[in-house]
Amino acid sequence: MKKFVGFVFLAIVLSNCSPNLVDSSANNKIKVSSAQLTTIGSVEDNLYVFRGIPYAEPPVGDLRWKAPRPFSSNEIVDATRFKNECIQPEDNSSLFNRSLITGDEDCLYLNIYVPKNSSEIGKNKLPVMFWIHGGSNIWGSGSFYDYSRLAERKDVIVITINYRLGIFGWFASDFIRDTSSGLDQSANFGHLDILEGLRWVQNNIAAYGGDPENVTVFGESAGGHNILTLLASPLSDGLFHKAISQSGYVTSHSLEFATSESELSSEKIFEEDIKYSVNSNEIVDYLRSLSSEEVYEKYIDTAEKHPYPITPITIRDGIVVPKNGIYEGLENVDPNIVVVAGTNKDEMNYWYINSDYFYQTTLEVRRTLKRSEENLRSWNKYRSDIWRYRGAEEPLRRMSESNDNLYSYRFDWDEQLNGFAGDYSLFLGAAHGLDIPFLSASFDMPPITWYIKPILFPDSSASGRDALSDQMMTFWSNIAKYGDPNAFGKQQNWKKFTLENQSYLTLDNPEAGLIQMTNDPVKRSHLLEELESDSTLEIKERCLLGWIAVRQFSEFNNPKPPFSFCSDFSEEELFLFRREVEGSD
Repeated sequence: MKKFVGFVFLAIVLSNCSPNLVDSSANNKIKVSSAQLTTIGSVEDNLYVFRGIPYAEPPVGDLRWKAPRPFSSNEIVDATRFKNECIQPEDNSSLFNRSLITGDEDCLYLNIYVPKNSSEIGKNKLPVMFWIHGGSNIWGSGSFYDYSRLAERKDVIVITINYRLGIFGWFASDFIRDTSSGLDQSANFGHLDILEGLRWVQNNIAAYGGDPENVTVFGESAGGHNILTLLASPLSDGLFHKAISQSGYVTSHSLEFATSESELSSEKIFEEDIKYSVNSNEIVDYLRSLSSEEVYEKYIDTAEKHPYPITPITIRDGIVVPKNGIYEGLENVDPNIVVVAGTNKDEMNYWYINSDYFYQTTLEVRRTLKRSEENLRSWNKYRSDIWRYRGAEEPLRRMSESNDNLYSYRFDWDEQLNGFAGDYSLFLGAAHGLDIPFLSASFDMPPITWYIKPILFPDSSASGRDALSDQMMTFWSNIAKYGDPNAFGKQQNWKKFTLENQSYLTLDNPEAGLIQMTNDPVKRSHLLEELESDSTLEIKERCLLGWIAVRQFSEFNNPKPPFSFCSDFSEEELFLFRREVEGSD
């Protein structure tokens, strides 16, 4: 039952519009020839759609754990259907249930949505919006997201992309570094895939009517994190011109941690396989000879030995990610890039709503709180504020060292149903990922059953949510077109983020006058002081929240809980408690 509900809400984040909603059986085709390849796409209503375009050679065999190689071919590519997603857990409702896998290592494909506003596609020079999907860099694919409405209504080209995930996308190995050179010595292959996709855009998008000198990267969750990482990376110069991070975050790991210290380090995953080998070439040949299923089985076997295993993703390799970290890299961001960074008011409700710690669930959707309403609000507030600190405000503060083209927002829409099933404006609210249906103008999603849809998007909210959806698409496309969210549209009140005025724009029902600037930055010391004495939370709850806070406030350190009364709780006990609270047991 809990798994079913988890799937329903995951559909909001990963399947805001099912790929099947786009008619891939259209009879009309369109052929486009560009620098690297020729593609056959589909002519659909007011769009040209190209699905499954290879932007890099399949990273299989000898190319596993290597930088992507550009794809080029004299053969015509059929781009009328989506291709493979990258290897990922089949059950994406939990970070800890990774035993079954789906996808393929041959997965480096992108999809293009082009508005049909000219008789000849190549005569256009449209802004390009390049979507980087979320999913903890462990799940997801570009084909999950249908941005056809954004492309059509706002006259922009939208591209969605696949990139390598999990252990195939991030893998730090001394043996690989010893036997490689150049970019192949990196540990961040997923980020290199995204960079290669952006290079493909520079080389080819003009043939599809796009402007390679006006590219906006935008993405949510891990996609937002990847955007912040690209902004800090020395390899991204000139590949994009605007950036929008939605519920992103800053986190990174040292090479040493990812290679040997982490529970899921490369050495520990393959410890038994390589313990008698001393030759780096022999070890690397062996690792690349394993099937993808064998690699994943060893990864899973290692993960299951630990209470809270984290795959080391985004590694300070000194190639893609600076050795001094993402925050320091952001201090030197290109001053000409326009950057938007924001979060959702109730980020953590996405996880808490499926947690037996908080809820008694009946008939799959009816929820009653086991704990007090004040307790749930405190959990959500502290965790969402922590997310905001490392996902929007601190990155923007760092970027303000060199850039004054910065904007921040908070998505606050929470007009779900309050009725027999429970108060979903409280239980879900402006949860993680709920901004995506607004940005894609898609509230009619096939994975949402007939009895779930009226709870999430009741008829009473239709007018206001449609108005907010249109305004968000206008803000985002204004950034892409003009570098100014206020260029056109009914709302023109989004002020810049500066050190002197750390304000954000509240994104909520415009018909109720709820799109407005707010100045309420998250302050670390204040949050910890408030948390330490919060009587709505038990001692153990305060210890876990404080521990999460100090760990996520820092990119480098892993400190202990900040309160003296937490000494009775071991790390393992807190990790297991975190799993329970987040519904991962």
